[in-house]
Amino acid sequence: MHQVEKSTLLHLLAGRLRPTGGQVSTRPGARVGLLTQGIDIPDPHRRGPARTVRQAYADAVGTERAARVPLSAFGLIAGRDENRALGALSLGQQRRLALAIVLADPPDVLLLDEPTNHLSLLLVTALEDAIGDYPGAVLVASHDRWLRARWTGHRRHLVATADGPGALGPPAGRTHEPA
Repeated sequence: MHQVEKSTLLHLLAGRLRPTGGQVSTRPGARVGLLTQGIDIPDPHRRGPARTVRQAYADAVGTERAARVPLSAFGLIAGRDENRALGALSLGQQRRLALAIVLADPPDVLLLDEPTNHLSLLLVTALEDAIGDYPGAVLVASHDRWLRARWTGHRRHLVATADGPGALGPPAGRTHEPA
């Protein structure tokens, strides 16, 4: 599946896009969280890249939740970096902040679009191990061969079909990707 199709599917499942045909149904009350491939950290107060990492986290999760679930609880951002300007962080650090934002209020369904992008091998390994212990459903879309080789959960290989744009289905005669 191509990058655009994969990301579009995850955005449809997260309710960020509306389908052009058919429908996406979610159990009432189910919370869906999406870690997008691109780094998009909301800036509701328009502080720009000079806002601190701590401010960006509180902006995204709300000040009450940030107080109950501090950024340090995840071990994704070093304490010394919490007061740095968001714009001064590496892409990997920004990606870890985006993951902490999604996990601050753990969704019932966690959608991860290329979750290993911009992360160190050590953090990728820790993320892979943690996914198996996640209390909700996790859907990972990745081209990362290392992640796919080590994956122990259920697999579903989706490909675009000839039924039209956005039509998805398993490859003929196969419902999962070989290990």
